[in-house]
Amino acid sequence: MAVAMLSQLVGPSRIVSSADSDVAPQASPRTTATTEEPRAPQPHQRVERGSWLIGIAASGFAGFLLWKFQIDVEPESLALFSGLMGFLLAVDIVYGRWRPAPVLSNLAAAVAVFFWSAAAAATISLVGLRYKFPLIDDGLANADRLIGIDLPSIIPWFANHPWLTELLAAAYCSSFVQVAALFVLLAVTKRFDRLWQLVFVFSLTIVASTMVSVFWPAKGAFVYFDHPVAILNALPEHAGIYHLAKFEYFRNAAAPELSLSNLQGVVTFPSFHTCLALMTIFATIGTRWLFGITLIWNLLVLVSTIPIGGHYVIDLTCGALLWLAAMKVEAMLGRSSMTLRAMPMPEAVSA
Repeated sequence: MAVAMLSQLVGPSRIVSSADSDVAPQASPRTTATTEEPRAPQPHQRVERGSWLIGIAASGFAGFLLWKFQIDVEPESLALFSGLMGFLLAVDIVYGRWRPAPVLSNLAAAVAVFFWSAAAAATISLVGLRYKFPLIDDGLANADRLIGIDLPSIIPWFANHPWLTELLAAAYCSSFVQVAALFVLLAVTKRFDRLWQLVFVFSLTIVASTMVSVFWPAKGAFVYFDHPVAILNALPEHAGIYHLAKFEYFRNAAAPELSLSNLQGVVTFPSFHTCLALMTIFATIGTRWLFGITLIWNLLVLVSTIPIGGHYVIDLTCGALLWLAAMKVEAMLGRSSMTLRAMPMPEAVSA
């Protein structure tokens, strides 16, 4: 019942049935060995293109911020990142066009978009701090109070249960690993529609959340409420304040340098970890045993955003709304692709 309600919220899915996953590789140029015969548009074509466009647009804004604030990028990390992207794009092109291997081509392209959008988003979140817009922690804390949330009373409870906080810390740190593992699983099982849905939602939510954080920055609930040292020491190391060093460095340092091999998000509002948890859960719907495990584990991720991520509760609410909006956009693109698939292809004109 819960799955049905979730599916109704985000709109119709094109990839729940096994029949639809079988259609994807047949209709995709990545899976067709010849180019002479007319082909129907691939079902995930617009979603895939949209994912690339998000990464490109985010890179453009990241480049603008680097230019505006005269931030240098560490040459070694730039070379390493460029080499990685070049390799992934080469695999995508070779196995998508010249030697068709849909698993390799789709996986390489998905990972490329993943790294590209994540790097651009992290750059935006860090360099965007140079604008030094007013912090919104007061407003976020007041929003929590308005809905009856008392974080100064909640955090000590977690501090008194160290076994739970250690488990939550492991869950919190696993989010990106889970998404990367799902890329491999969905590609190997040839569920390319579901793969590109996940890539698109990841790209859109990470870029959107970092864009919001530029104009409405916040240091987080742990800094705002200034918990006693005894409470902080009882929690896992750097819980709730792991992002502060980067935050202060890029907001206040005279001439910070950006390293693409040491990027770290500093987004408090909205919670991107909430987006990660929800997109991971939704990506495994229909996989039987894996869905159950993913659901339970990512419920822990959602809980961990408070004592480990240092979020306000309102951050989670807005993160969930952001994920839902991204799913709606993806659903609209998917319906457009399905419309194209339903259109009859023109017959080839013989000489």
